[in-house]
Amino acid sequence: MSRRSQHEISVLVPPNLVPLTAADPERVGPYLLIGRLGSGGTGTTYAGVHPTTQGDPLVAVKVLRSPLLESPEARAELNRRLTALAAVDGRVYVPPLAFDTAAAPPWLAMEYASGIPLAQFARQHGALGAGRLAALAAGLAEGLSALHVRRVPHGDLKPDNVLLGARGPRILDCALPGDDEHLRRSAAAWLSPERHAGAPPAPAADIFAWGAVMAFASTGRLPFGLGEPAELAARVAEADPDLDGVPEELLPLVRRALAKDPADRPSVRELLGSTIAAWEASGSASADGVKGTAVTLVLSREWQGVVEPVRLPRVIQLHDGRPRGRGRLPLIAGGGVLAAALLGGGVWAVANTLGDAVGEAEDQATATPSAAPTAEPGTAVVRFVPAEQPAPVEGPWVYTAVERAEATPEADGLLTPEDWSAQWTDAGEEREAVIAPDAEVLCAQFCVPGPGHIDGERGTYEVRGQDFIDYLDWGNVVIAEVEFAEADGGEGPREIVRITELFPAPPE
Repeated sequence: MSRRSQHEISVLVPPNLVPLTAADPERVGPYLLIGRLGSGGTGTTYAGVHPTTQGDPLVAVKVLRSPLLESPEARAELNRRLTALAAVDGRVYVPPLAFDTAAAPPWLAMEYASGIPLAQFARQHGALGAGRLAALAAGLAEGLSALHVRRVPHGDLKPDNVLLGARGPRILDCALPGDDEHLRRSAAAWLSPERHAGAPPAPAADIFAWGAVMAFASTGRLPFGLGEPAELAARVAEADPDLDGVPEELLPLVRRALAKDPADRPSVRELLGSTIAAWEASGSASADGVKGTAVTLVLSREWQGVVEPVRLPRVIQLHDGRPRGRGRLPLIAGGGVLAAALLGGGVWAVANTLGDAVGEAEDQATATPSAAPTAEPGTAVVRFVPAEQPAPVEGPWVYTAVERAEATPEADGLLTPEDWSAQWTDAGEEREAVIAPDAEVLCAQFCVPGPGHIDGERGTYEVRGQDFIDYLDWGNVVIAEVEFAEADGGEGPREIVRITELFPAPPE
């Protein structure tokens, strides 16, 4: 993070960050919340920052919402568990950095871990190869070992709680006090027979979950198939798992981990030792002089080709300690390295026919009510919808000419981009445009650069065409006046050379 002024900070945020809703808190403990990362049966996870932290300040803040945590006894047990988890080695497991179990509601903050959930990776790429499986098996075993040495079982190990990052796997989350019934409904495929029978989290149950996760990673299939929780519980207790496709060197260990009787499963130490031994026996143990633990060696040799989602630059404005501007925002300064990475050295403008866009623009200017910003000849007021862009990275970029509705509701507080877009109606068919990476762009809302950046509903904050192109890959709907390059008389497309975003200034 870098501080741009005493009222602004900049931070790299995940591309899947969802804006906060009116019902979401703006601050939890010392953290300013800037978006939603996800939600589940036990609460909602937000992206948050601490304004005074140096380095990367991004954290995941989980707000816990469960009636089972309302009693003092449950809060005390939650505090004991989080205290123990906070002391766990964080190389594989992601422990809490801070928490408050007395808050209403209770919350915990963790390091933001970048990566792709194993469940998503398997859906996109299928089963993992043998070398990467060995690295995953060793990494997860080391993460469980770090938990068990502190006498803390995880209790909820499953593919959704395993992130695959550039440096190896990371284990997220854990079972919280009182959520056993929820887990039996939502994670039935990964719980051991004794957990389905009502037993609390325990190291042996984590070993079973490790075996189920490894079977899934090896085959791309759930080891006990699909079904309702009661059906899965019965299969877990009685049926043999589907292990067809598990590599031969891992098969005996995975089969033992999935034993019905906890006493027949290996310990976490045996799990780790046997995984490394199986990898060494495969003949892949050369690590080219890499020094470190056995897990470091297998990761350095086998963990290749996992590309983390690129985090996007965002400027956060502070006002009385609160963030303002909740959309996902491109960083205007200091983002050159990331912009170069996103560009990949390519040229973004792609040719496509615009037809008689200038003629439409002149009609548009005539039809626009006097209350709306008026387009000059040779320009058009258009709507860009990032979520509907067929080629948001390479282009061409789709737009629709719009005109301001005759009657528009007065804003009740700050408008959202969607509410602003609803005040404009389509005035033509959907078309495609070329946007020059060096086009002039005057930003009003999508980059939220600070006070005084809107003059009469017209943006005044200068950014580049490439910043706008990047925004069309992930941002909110934009209403803008666009100017086209002069036609050269050929049949090729005309490109947009200037963009002025239209958006009302916030109320004083």
